[in-house]
Amino acid sequence: MSSKLNNWIWTKDPHWINQWDLIQKESPNGMFTQTSSWLGSYKEYGIDFELLLKVENDQIKAGFGNLIFKIGPFLGYICPWGPFLKTEENLEESIDVFLVRAKKLKAFSAQINPPIFNDNNEFWEHSLSSYQFKKGNIFRKIYLPQDFNLIDLKEEGSFKSDIQLLKSFSENAKRNIKAGLKIQIEMLEAKTPEEIRTAYTCFESNAEREGYSIRNWSDIKESLIEGVAKTNYQILMAKHEGEVLGAIWTANGGCMKSYIMGGVDRSKGDLKLGHLLQWFSIKSAIELGFNFYNISVGGSDGVVRFKKSFYPTTKTSVGSYFVILTSWKYVIFNSVFPFFERNKRVAAAILKLIR
Repeated sequence: MSSKLNNWIWTKDPHWINQWDLIQKESPNGMFTQTSSWLGSYKEYGIDFELLLKVENDQIKAGFGNLIFKIGPFLGYICPWGPFLKTEENLEESIDVFLVRAKKLKAFSAQINPPIFNDNNEFWEHSLSSYQFKKGNIFRKIYLPQDFNLIDLKEEGSFKSDIQLLKSFSENAKRNIKAGLKIQIEMLEAKTPEEIRTAYTCFESNAEREGYSIRNWSDIKESLIEGVAKTNYQILMAKHEGEVLGAIWTANGGCMKSYIMGGVDRSKGDLKLGHLLQWFSIKSAIELGFNFYNISVGGSDGVVRFKKSFYPTTKTSVGSYFVILTSWKYVIFNSVFPFFERNKRVAAAILKLIR
């Protein structure tokens, strides 16, 4: 085991972060939740992160982007999607090193979210069970992707043309996109902090209008601005008659672009902005050379119908696994954590005080 550890590092060095982010965006085994921008977005809740990497000849061969969740004496070590492997031969070594690092940090539990889907999991399940991992999710407020609504951007190995894309959507989506393209809508990419703040105002207004909550701008702004600068995220704004009336936030990872959130102002009439923003994000995914656009799952009945109008294919991963490293801490944590789940802002304040 010691010889294996010699090839592994834990780090937040910019050199490795930049290489890691690029791998996560371009590799089909990557995911946006593994980029430094997404991992760093938990900082406001007192949650740190590190990269745990197998390095050979200055190249990353395997690794994890891990969150370090700490409440007083209770520490959890969590990989929201991984491990990343270039070959499955590195799986058991990766789990070995992951658990060694978790124990060194005195974690009471370690959790991973394997990057595999239900049709290809026997090898992984056997390996994880041999390390006493159990199916489940202890840290439920940390987003662990499992369900995807995928729009395939290729046909017979080549990227679809606009005509082919439109043909693959429902009549409703096709009609709305075509109608929207005839309206004088200017699509802009938000890049400056001021532009990103304007876009986030669209998200805030939409959340207030539809009755759901999103993170405070003060909590998200640093990671959002950094994520756009690093091209881990993209934010598009729709402007009509000089006014920004809609915006969309997507995240890059896994050789696909994933829809995170959006918002439109319909006070100026039905400008088909919802379909248009998705359309331009899909086209951006093609420009980046991605295989899929993940329009995501969930939302109100109306939002679900909207997403279905693009005729995505649903795909589900095997879900998260955890292992208990200190039983008594796990029992106590499990009894108090529901409070933190119900009171996110109180939890953030407490986390800052007791770190």
